[in-house]
Amino acid sequence: MWHRDAVVSALTLASAMAVNSTALAQNVDIPFTANVPIQVNFGNVVSGIAETTTVGSSTQLPNVIESVTPATVTVQSNTPATLTISPPRLISGSTPDPDETKHITFFSFGSQNVTVDTTDVTVNLPAGISDLELDMRVERPVPFPAGSYDYAVTLTVTP
Repeated sequence: MWHRDAVVSALTLASAMAVNSTALAQNVDIPFTANVPIQVNFGNVVSGIAETTTVGSSTQLPNVIESVTPATVTVQSNTPATLTISPPRLISGSTPDPDETKHITFFSFGSQNVTVDTTDVTVNLPAGISDLELDMRVERPVPFPAGSYDYAVTLTVTP
């Protein structure tokens, strides 16, 4: 009898512990937070090549400098961004650009083709890698004097 009471007590204690141990089980989520900053990078910048040409009769001196090989640049962004494109501006040259000089940037990206001639123009870029292509044209109302002329187009990316 004593033996039977011990077995019943042991079984009762074991089932109470089994019920209690599942009732005591708990879980908790431990949070981890990460902040991924906005990143926009220009890369693979390849300068364009420009040459002089003449608008008008073939006996005139050159009054146009325009690209014959486009400049290319890659923009890599982890968020959609806005790209602002400027008309070309004279960085250095034998003479300054006179009034009424036309400054034009031709921009292409995917199927977008944009002409920038008097004020900056903005386009939207998707997140990821974008390959851009730029051409430029500067047309003076008078011929360019002999010398070296450097023009630049400014690209500004705003996330």
